[in-house]
Amino acid sequence: MIVLVLLVFFISAVYYVVDVYSSVRSADLTVEQIYFKEQAYNVFISALPLVIEMLKSDDPSVDSLQDRWAYPLTFNTSKGELYINIYDEDRFLNLNYVDTGAYGNFFERLLRLLNIDPSYKDNLLAWEGKINKSIETDYPIKRGLLDSKEELRWAGFKKDDLLGKTIGGEFYPGLLSVTTVYSSGKININTANIYVLMALDPRIDRVLASKIIDRRSREPFKKVEDLLLVDGFTFDILYAIKDLVDVKSRYFHIVMDLKSGGKLASFEVIYDRQSDGIVYKKIL
Repeated sequence: MIVLVLLVFFISAVYYVVDVYSSVRSADLTVEQIYFKEQAYNVFISALPLVIEMLKSDDPSVDSLQDRWAYPLTFNTSKGELYINIYDEDRFLNLNYVDTGAYGNFFERLLRLLNIDPSYKDNLLAWEGKINKSIETDYPIKRGLLDSKEELRWAGFKKDDLLGKTIGGEFYPGLLSVTTVYSSGKININTANIYVLMALDPRIDRVLASKIIDRRSREPFKKVEDLLLVDGFTFDILYAIKDLVDVKSRYFHIVMDLKSGGKLASFEVIYDRQSDGIVYKKIL
């Protein structure tokens, strides 16, 4: 009996010591992560002016995937490996520009291409207060422009429509991967992906969009009218989309990751090159 009592006491003591050690270790890791993020933030803030200077020194009249900013950057710092990626937001459809006119038709075609019910356009318009309609949502209708494209979840959009889905063996990208709330509203034809290009006009099919991408990979379009150099692209199509497109970008999404050992800190900034200002900033 005494042996049993001692054994129980021993097991309880061991459990207590392990539990205390785990709690202390967990607290230590939390402190280490917080300290690492503070150090990472200093690295990010130091690197940001250099990235912005690179964007400002680039030719603003034409932006393409051949530009220096479009290639990933890697640096060794005293705090770890720094990875920098830059994306132009003007390659995406701007959700805040969707209306009941030409831009709304552009959005509706994009929904169809992504195999999303086109009636969901009304969900967005109702959420932003551009039309008077009730929608199925668990949240009060905002009746204002989106601050984040993730708000589409609250506007009743389905999760797989936003993140992507596979139907009949074919993968359809999610709406979140081809839209933004930070852009000039015009699509940069030098950087837009095939789905956004096809959505610009019903006459731009996959074949013609692929020709546009092939042409710009050899030489970026210097002006919108250069689209006429693409075989099959007509004056009628150009006239229909001329107010929707451009060959340059204004907003750039800067993503920085600092890695050291098993620790990771990330930093995101959206930079408006025209006004030379930061419109969004977040550290993860």
